[in-house]
Amino acid sequence: MAAATLPTPSAASPEREEQEYFLLYDAFARLLDCWTDSAARYSALETLIEMRAGTLIERLLDGLGLDLEQALEILKRRNDFPTQQERERRDILAAGIENMLDFAAAEEYAMCCDLPEKVAEDDYEFCDAVFERYNGHRAVQENLDVEYAAVMAAWWLTVGTEQMLTFTTQGDERVRPWHAALEGVSYPKSSFPAELIPPIEYGCRCFLTPDSQGAVTGVLELPEGVRINPVFRESLCHAGRIFSAAHPYFRHPLPSALHEHLQTLKRKFHLSWT
Repeated sequence: MAAATLPTPSAASPEREEQEYFLLYDAFARLLDCWTDSAARYSALETLIEMRAGTLIERLLDGLGLDLEQALEILKRRNDFPTQQERERRDILAAGIENMLDFAAAEEYAMCCDLPEKVAEDDYEFCDAVFERYNGHRAVQENLDVEYAAVMAAWWLTVGTEQMLTFTTQGDERVRPWHAALEGVSYPKSSFPAELIPPIEYGCRCFLTPDSQGAVTGVLELPEGVRINPVFRESLCHAGRIFSAAHPYFRHPLPSALHEHLQTLKRKFHLSWT
């Protein structure tokens, strides 16, 4: 079975990023305005989480080549698919959306944990810096990593189960040494380790080359110098998480009210049964 050419994810769009940033900032400003009212604060935080999740899900769907209507139709069908490839696509889509919802909630709640317990007007500059740390350049890179992981997953579905895949870097001066150490490592798709499927780290541009035989086949131990980032140890290609539980945002357990709201959001995407 021939694999389709790996598509290129869209480049970062400053206009889109700026618009998303200021929409999130407006929601953040409303959060600060009601900081002393616990009920209103939770409501404002829920809105912020929904907005951040929406941005991440848009990137996910862009990479998978789906619009929201198509995605919802796939998710509603659950296991009612005539082919294995369609079932795998549903699993990838469900895993991706669930991860984006969980990640957005963890991200914005972690941000709130870094804010002062009581926010006075003198604290606004500090609060802005905290918001920027979570929702500025770091969030832009997260968006790009999500889209690239989704691009890889869409391509993965076109590859035959026993087709040989080889880890390949961009071959330029930007390649990190521990990524270069993986150059040429090959496995059949059926046994390709999740932690070696790009992206294997923030900003990873590596990819897999089909129908090729690398320098090292089916290695049991990683080449010397290779670092595996635990945040990326799973892979959307395997219907795993893009950002695993090892991500530091997940170190803060969500309050029960936010957890319940998150479950409500998941039900809207027909994920409550998983």
